Amino acid sequence: MGYNKGYAFERSLRAKLNDRGFYVVRTAGSGVDGLSPDLIVLSTTRKFAIECKAIESAYLAIGVPKMERMMDWERVTGMPVFVAWKHNRKQPVFVPLSMFQKCEKNYTLRAEDAAFGLTIEEVIK
Repeated sequence: MGYNKGYAFERSLRAKLNDRGFYVVRTAGSGVDGLSPDLIVLSTTRKFAIECKAIESAYLAIGVPKMERMMDWERVTGMPVFVAWKHNRKQPVFVPLSMFQKCEKNYTLRAEDAAFGLTIEEVIK
């Protein structure tokens, strides 16, 4: 059930970005290999990537290896990576990787800290 919810969130976000004039590529097997973020978003003026998470929890945790691969991906491509967190049936919030706190096994973000993330409109401008 978690996979279906996450995939539905990815599809919905992809459609919203397409409707706003972006070309959006869903990376093959993004949830499996973890080598790239879920969505690559492109236009002539804006380029970024998104890792999608649809999790009902007080915090979001991403494993150290996955987060460090995304940080490396961001550094190598020069494209910012956002984690889009759909939480508690609210509009998704887009969080830069730098907002996560490193713990022993995960990088974490508390729901109340995610409130300082960006809206889709702020990300695409």
